[in-house]
Amino acid sequence: MLFRAGSFIGQHIAAMSKSLVAQKQSTATVTQLRSLLSQNQSRYMQTSSAIQQEQQQSYIVPQPQFDQPLTKPEEKRPNVMKVIERESIARADIDGRTKLFVRRAPPKNRMCAGDVVVVESRNSMGESSGSTSFTGVCIAIYRRGIDTSFILRNVVQKIGVEIRFMAYSPLVKRIEIVQKGAGFRRAKLFYLRENPGKTFHLKALRKMAQSAATTTKKN
Repeated sequence: MLFRAGSFIGQHIAAMSKSLVAQKQSTATVTQLRSLLSQNQSRYMQTSSAIQQEQQQSYIVPQPQFDQPLTKPEEKRPNVMKVIERESIARADIDGRTKLFVRRAPPKNRMCAGDVVVVESRNSMGESSGSTSFTGVCIAIYRRGIDTSFILRNVVQKIGVEIRFMAYSPLVKRIEIVQKGAGFRRAKLFYLRENPGKTFHLKALRKMAQSAATTTKKN
């Protein structure tokens, strides 16, 4: 019995010694891991600070185009989105085309439905790109701030052609009113699609059609 008890105690002591050795090894590994993590963290902080310094040097800070926000005097609390829209319109208004789309302006100073309009547009945004012009009757105007657009209609080789132009697009080079429309009472002249012969009652379109016909006969 004494021998068996002694052997059991010896086994227990050996197991305890093994567990203590394993604990020491685990604490050593934990300390090693902590040291590695601290080293990696310090390296990461150094690299991130260097990257931030490089980025700050490469930043381009834009200069303000307007000294003060474009607000109206009657607005006590101006809406931010309306101010941004006014600034974008003022930035895109290169040749004063905003006056053509003022709703409350007199008809002789603004574009109306029935006017004969010439639009010259760029083919692309390049400097050496060519431009094309289109002449037609304005059959509709959509006043939507910076998204203002209008539709021109013409008859080309007995085929009705309609093009919708964005008023503040950078591709639109020039907008010119050739002739003011007379006798049109509607804001939208969509009935010209069903009766295209009324389109040529305007003198400007008639002259352009005749000149185009004479040039084609000569060629």
